[in-house]
Parts: sequence; C-alpha cells; structure tokens
Amino acid sequence: MNYYPSSCGLLAILRKNNSEKIHGKLVSNSLNSIRYRGSDKGSGYATFNLNDNNSYKIKVFYNGNEEKLNKILSKSFDIHNYYVENNNSVKSYCYNLGTIDLNSINTVNDVLWENKSGRIYSSGTSLDVFKGVGYPDDVADEYNINNMRGDLWLAHTRQPTNSPGDEPYWSHPFSTFNVAIIHNGDISSFGANREYLKNHGMKSFVGTDSEVISYIFRELLKKYDLITTIKIMGNKIEDKYTKYINRGYVLDGPYTVVIGYDDGNDLYLIGLTDKTKLRPIILGEDQDNYYIASEEKEIKLINKNARVWTMKPDSYFIASLKNGLINSGREKIKYTENYDIDNYDIDASSIDYNKLDNEILKLNQGDITVKNVLGHKYIGIKTFNKNYNLNLYGNAGNCLMNLNENNNVTLHGNASDDCCDSMSGGKVKIFGNAGDVLGQALNNGRIYIRGDVGNRCGIQMRSYDNKPYIVINGEFDNYLGEYMSGGTIIVLSGNGHSGRYIGSGMIGGKIYIYGKINSRAVGIQPGFKNNILKALLMESLIDNELYETLRNKNFIDIIGLLPEEAKKYTEKFYNKHEIPSYSYRHLNKIEYDELYPVIKDFDSEMKTNNIKKLNNKFTVIERMI
Repeated sequence: MNYYPSSCGLLAILRKNNSEKIHGKLVSNSLNSIRYRGSDKGSGYATFNLNDNNSYKIKVFYNGNEEKLNKILSKSFDIHNYYVENNNSVKSYCYNLGTIDLNSINTVNDVLWENKSGRIYSSGTSLDVFKGVGYPDDVADEYNINNMRGDLWLAHTRQPTNSPGDEPYWSHPFSTFNVAIIHNGDISSFGANREYLKNHGMKSFVGTDSEVISYIFRELLKKYDLITTIKIMGNKIEDKYTKYINRGYVLDGPYTVVIGYDDGNDLYLIGLTDKTKLRPIILGEDQDNYYIASEEKEIKLINKNARVWTMKPDSYFIASLKNGLINSGREKIKYTENYDIDNYDIDASSIDYNKLDNEILKLNQGDITVKNVLGHKYIGIKTFNKNYNLNLYGNAGNCLMNLNENNNVTLHGNASDDCCDSMSGGKVKIFGNAGDVLGQALNNGRIYIRGDVGNRCGIQMRSYDNKPYIVINGEFDNYLGEYMSGGTIIVLSGNGHSGRYIGSGMIGGKIYIYGKINSRAVGIQPGFKNNILKALLMESLIDNELYETLRNKNFIDIIGLLPEEAKKYTEKFYNKHEIPSYSYRHLNKIEYDELYPVIKDFDSEMKTNNIKKLNNKFTVIERMI
C-alpha cells in the first residue's frame, strides 16, 4: 500500500540575536522534506531582514499589460523603480517606493482584483514574499531562494481546500505591511471574520481564510499590544468588553497559524493554534534558532540535536530576535534525549517516509535495529503480525504500529500523532514523548511512554478478552480517555500539570492518576452550575445552607453532595455520560494487585522508579454509575 498524506505543511525559523542569518537552502530543503503534505498547487516563502538598509517596497502579481499596471500604481504610490521577478504567465513585479500608505494598498487591490487580473501580495520594508504554483523546490528555484539569507523565514506547502490552486494569488504566505502569515487548517469563522473586516473598510479579498488572518492581525495591532492581539484572535482574552467589541476578529475552527512580524524595532515569530490543537504544531530551539514546524523531522534535518516540544492546547508561542523566548507554548518543557547506535540492521536515512516497512520485511528476522528514523510514517502497517522485536532509534512519524498484534517495539525518541491505533497485542515502548491520539481504539497489549502524551490519549480504548494498558510517566494534554469503554490508563507524573476533559464520554475502564487532580478537569462539566443550583433552591430540593456550601464548588463535586431527588432533577440539565466519577484515595487491594505487576514491568522496561507510588493516593476516574 502507498500512503499520501494531504495536509498543508509549515516551517518557520527565527535566528537568535547573536547568530548568523539563516540560509534559504536550509529552509527550502527542510520544507521539501514534507512535500507530501502539499501538492503542486502552491508553495511559498517569506523572509524578514531587520535593519538591512530597508526601503519601502511592494510586490504585485499581474497578468495584464505592464504599462496599464504602472499607470494604476502611479496614481497611489511614489514609484522609484521596479523589476520583474519571474517569467510565468502571472508575473511578479517588485516596486521600490518612496513611502507606503496602507489605505492606498487597499484602494489599488480593489481596482486590480475587479477582474482577478492582479494583486499586491507583499508590502513592507524588511519583508519579502516569494510564492507561486508548484512544490517547495519548484518555487525555491524560481526565486533563487537557496542563495538568500534572512533573520526570519516562513515557508509553506499548500494543499488547496477553500480556494483555487492554479494561480499564485492563493498560495501562502499572505501578508500586509511587514506581516506575513502561513496557515494549516480551516477557519470556520472565515465568513464572519471577512464581514467584520468589510464593516471596518476592507473591500477586496482573494477569497481564502489565510489572507483574512493577516488583515485581522494588522487591524488589531492598530489598537492593542502584541499579546492582547494574539489573545483576541485565539479567543483567550478574559476582559468581557474587549472580547465583545472584537468578536468578529476571533478565529474558530481547526487551525495552526504562524505569523512573522516586524514592529519597526524587533522581529517576532508567533505560533497560534485552536483551543484543542486539532492541527499539528511542533516547536523547537537550538543554540542558533527558534523553530515552528508541522513535523519534527523538519527541525531535526536542520539540527539533529535541536530541542523540540509540542504546544499545549489553548496556548501560544512567541519569540523575538532581540528578546529571545517570550512564551514557550508550554509551562514546562522536557527535552528528549538524543539516541544513537553503532550496530544496526537498517539505516533509514535514505529511505522514503512511507517505505521503511518494506526494508523491515526484506530482513524478515526476529530482532531488527533501525537507526536514523526521522519522521518515517506507517511503521508496522505491513508487519503488524510478524512477532518482530523492533528497536527504532530516532523520531517516528504518524501511525507508528497501528494495528499491531504481536510485535514488541522500542522507540528511542519521540513518536508523532496517531500511534498504536487499533492495536490488539504486543508492546510498544516510547522513551520520548508521544503526540496526539495515542492508543485510539486500543483493545489489547501495552503502551509505555517515558515522556508526555498529547491530546486524546486512549480515546475509544476498549477491552475484549484481555485488558489493554497505557502507562504514562509524564504529563498529558486534553481529553485523556475520551469515550473510553475498557482497559486501564495509568499516569505516574503526579505533578499537577495535566489536561482538561479527562474521561469525557467514558462508559468503561479506569484511569489512575498519581496525586490529586482538580475535579474541574474531569469530564465536560456545564458552565451554568449556579443556574442549576438556583433552580434546585426554587424547587425546594436543597436549602439555603446547602446552596451556600455548593455554589463555590466544581460541578462534579456538587453532584456527589446532592440529595437523591435533587440529583435526579439535576440530570435534566447535563449529559451524565460526559462526566465520569471522580475520587482521590488509596488503591483498594484488587486495584493494587492489578497495577503492581504492570508498574513493576514498566519500571524494569523504562528504567524508572515508580513502584513505591502505589502506596500513595491516586485520582481514580471511572464511569459514573
């Protein structure tokens, strides 16, 4: 079987203040390593160079008469000179100007876009956008990207969804004055966002949600500082008035947005994702640069020793050229050790991302060691029932050991999303971190994680003849054990840094979390608890004393303290399947006897020391009866 992922690919690199400028060849080679995420319908690059004798400039795509274009532009701009950047049917014209007026850019675009003949697609002093139709290497060759250098780069390979892909107008990056954005996902609020911009004077749009994001960012910066702007866009603002008056600028839907921004004094690299992080975003840092990428391999190709981590849902990332890391996107970053090995059976460095299984099958031996695993996807899809002992060194891509029945696998590094999907046997040990949707529909076997896991670990986990286990030594993001119907998840970190919505929709199985978890993080609890309590009071199902006792508690705790009749009445206002039961206690003998051999095996395999924790208290989450 051949697998061809289809999802936009992102890459951004910001140099640190004392580091050298970043070579364009590094950027284009790294982006081209994930060309399978895009198509031949569009790629692009944006580079920022701060304080490099910058002058005002705009870039225009135009497929009409050159003299007519100059006549249109000369009415609004002081043109010093211009040149043509490419030889395609839709030519790119670069104009050096005396100054730039943002209103003039909007006016000119209104004229150029009346018959879809042209568009100003880049404007600023430090910013240059280069984009076209083709794969990343095609566009890099067209504009000679490999010989350029920059302080900050954004790069994108496109899989067209909501707009055409046969002309360069719709390729990323999109920009306004000294702002460039690249985007993966779908902004479901696009229509509302566009109408809001129209109400504030914008008239002309190429018709893609990505362009609208750049306009929103620039409009908000006219009124607010950078942090407030990011919080408004990501619906993270707490002030109700500020949130209300800017409601049309809030982004909704599954998205990852990367922004480059020059404020006239400093360069900023910004990463923003939706509240549940439904699109991938990998963050990184080394001695020279900060990184944002769709896949870990993009960063590791540039520096295999770079430190990488994922963004926590409902967070954001900011780094600047002069001030360094401003917000890491995760409260506590734990880096994975870099592993290497001298004795191996397969070197994966020259093997295509979806062909590693073929090489494993060729060897067809019990013990197989593979080095230089770098973003290889679908490992185990063809070998799911072979009884192999696989030792993988590096960082595995999506869908590691899906459908696994009999293999025992050790990954010395990180695993990406959708690992061990529908696994029905064997054991998978990951010495680094695992991404989102680990162990979906797991129905047998064991998954051991020494590091952290992302969103929706153990979703739809189930149990048939045998009980599956997921053991996590580190932290977890949102929706742990969502729709779980069987099996056991054990979390041993006990440091309080956990996700929300634990066990939402849970109908079976158990989740054990070492230490005490805030009950507010369990299930999906209604946000109108005070209204429910008032209704109970009005119906005389609780008295004033109990009302005062309950009104400052989390909803899940309130349920356990209500009288039986009040509890039945309350069920009218929420879905009881969305909230499991919750207790903080010592394990009973049956639980202890079940978990002891599992944790003992985990400690032995993963080189940890957790067995003594079984004598302490756990948060125990299971189906609400």
